[in-house]
Amino acid sequence: MLWIVLMAAGCGGRPMEQDMRSMPNQDVTQTTLSARMPWLQEPASRWQRDFSGSRRDHTIPLPEGDLEQEGIGTKTRVHDLFDRWRLDQEIRGQRGTHYVDITSEGKGLIELEFALTQAEWENPLRRAQYHRAVDRLIDKIGQTMLADFGSELEGQEKEFFLRALKTLAWQESKWQHYLRYKDWFFVTVSGGSYNKLDDWGITQIARSSFDPNVLLNENFFQSKGYCSISSNLYYGFMEYYFCYLEARENPENGPSLMNKIIGAYNRYSSGYSSSCFQLAEDEAYRNYQIRAMGGFKDKFIVKPWEVLIEE
Repeated sequence: MLWIVLMAAGCGGRPMEQDMRSMPNQDVTQTTLSARMPWLQEPASRWQRDFSGSRRDHTIPLPEGDLEQEGIGTKTRVHDLFDRWRLDQEIRGQRGTHYVDITSEGKGLIELEFALTQAEWENPLRRAQYHRAVDRLIDKIGQTMLADFGSELEGQEKEFFLRALKTLAWQESKWQHYLRYKDWFFVTVSGGSYNKLDDWGITQIARSSFDPNVLLNENFFQSKGYCSISSNLYYGFMEYYFCYLEARENPENGPSLMNKIIGAYNRYSSGYSSSCFQLAEDEAYRNYQIRAMGGFKDKFIVKPWEVLIEE
């Protein structure tokens, strides 16, 4: 019965694109923050490698103008830490809505092959080239990450896991990371996350939990990993891998590979449980879990990126 609910919920789009929600109740907060997060202890050297081989922005001068004078959208200060931009339609087209300017802090880290202007994004051939490049990058990073941790996943389990990584990146951002406007560069963030400091990049890495005073993934943010699509993919995949190891051993998921894949995403997206069946008592958060897992399962089966790769 739960899967019927999940499949019905999965066709409605990404839950991350909704307006900011109220904080979940204390039970959800305590359960989530008390969960093991072994990826927090991993060194930045894991994700700081050059996986893409793309040209970086070293040779592009920093823009001299004032970004606010460009009239590109609405800027909002987020908890005294950064400015989030809601970019106008003519600047972003059919891509995400919310972005952070990383032009200065990301200097030398931005992979130009993946940082498309709106004119480039509107070109079907260039857009297909972009999606093929992301597809190859996900394959490379996924295989590298499994090798780094000595994974013993084999056969169909490995096949499902690697497809889950593509699903994860699609579910979180539709494979989008950068946006280039003139010589300014932005990275996509969520404008409607439960996380009060937004989730960042192609795999939507959480900067905080429900409380802006409780920071998560500090090592990742201090390394400016969000400035690189490669780093963001590796870090997000690493987090999902640890979540999958939990889901793999969770008896509630049984022997089903699909249940383990979905349970790992429940843990990744909600932090609440590595079981695909365990939902929070908080109604709003429970609905969020159902929508997230349903959307993930739907995309895992349909593989919507394949159409764009062949566009």
